[in-house]
Amino acid sequence: MDRNAFYQKLSEVKDYYSWEVMEDNSIVATRVRGKDRGNRFNPVTAVANRLGYSINGNNKRETLKVGSALGLPRDFIEQVYNATVSSSNRGFTQILRGKIRSALEI
Repeated sequence: MDRNAFYQKLSEVKDYYSWEVMEDNSIVATRVRGKDRGNRFNPVTAVANRLGYSINGNNKRETLKVGSALGLPRDFIEQVYNATVSSSNRGFTQILRGKIRSALEI
């Protein structure tokens, strides 16, 4: 999966989750249907969960693990994770956060 395919899948799975932008600018998804209802995800783990991958957590290690299983480049996964947890509000992280919010329409 490449970056554009990731954004496309993210926009397709947005209805299966309740997406929020928290006060600290982090982007969090809560599953609203299915066996994982009530669990929290970030965009990478949400796409992987919807595609049937087993998710054991929502931390950086699990995000890298399932992102690699999806075929995403490691540096892109790290950048998306940093944009999701709002580790910085500068440069490329801010651009990625905008692309994610645009794909989710939030």
